[in-house]
Order: sequence, then structure tokens, then C-alpha cells
Amino acid sequence: MSILAVLFSLVALFPAVDPVARTGACEGTEGVTVAVGVLVRCVPGSPGDARTALERSGLAVRLGDGSGPYADSRYVCRVEGLPDGDPCTGHRDGTSFWKVWRVGLDPVAWRESGTQDGPGAVRVCPGGLVGFVFGSKTAQMPVAPERVVTTPGWLPPRC
Repeated sequence: MSILAVLFSLVALFPAVDPVARTGACEGTEGVTVAVGVLVRCVPGSPGDARTALERSGLAVRLGDGSGPYADSRYVCRVEGLPDGDPCTGHRDGTSFWKVWRVGLDPVAWRESGTQDGPGAVRVCPGGLVGFVFGSKTAQMPVAPERVVTTPGWLPPRC
């Protein structure tokens, strides 16, 4: 068997795994910091979008089943078991939901994601911070960005 064949066999036996998330904010550009209310996780690498970052955070995430009015099977239904009792059949107008936040400049503050396509449409990049909070349209993040990422002089990357 050639060396190349052996290498392909090893790759098949040991597929690549995502780096493990850890508690706390990321340092520099090691990954994306995910804040779910006051829970903070560092997701190493470049997950690409807010939903993927949340799914890789190590927190228990349940996505919807896509049977609701928007037929979105990838919306965030529960995080760490909350809200309890939601059947995860779809977000409905006027009900509470997992709202996605990103950080803007001047001043450094939380900004609503501004997308109707959910967290999968919110781009994130290494060194960035993304937030999630459950509630109504008027729900706010309970902690300021500078309390999450405490690195002096931290600014959100442009990505």
C-alpha cells in the first residue's frame, strides 16, 4: 500500500474535529466570543456565522423542526433548555425568540443583527463578539460588550 493510500485511510478513520469551545472570551483573534445572556464562550477558529458559532459553543442548542409558518428548520429554538416548553415548531409573529446581536463601533455597543434570515445570516469572524438573548422584539443584551471582552482597547473586527 502506498504512503498516500495509508494517509487517506487515516483521514477516513480520524476525521477532523472542531476545536473545543471554552468558557470565557476569546483572546485576540483566536476565535469568536459568543455571549448568551451572561454565559460567555470562546469558539476557536472561524465559524463563519452566528448560528454555527452558537452550535459550536458547547452550550446545548436545539434548532426548530421547520414546520412553523416560516418553515425555517435552522432557527434557534432553545439554548441550555430555555425556553422550557417550546415545541420548536417555528417562530410565530409576536412571540418571544432568540434575538441575535453584534457589536458596532462609535460607540462600541450592541446592535441588533438587522437580518430577517436569523443567526445563519449574521457573519462573524475571529476576534468578533456575537450575542443571543431570548425575549420580545424589545429584549436587550443584559451585559455590555466591554464586560464580555475585557481586553483593553478591544474593538470589533470589520468582516
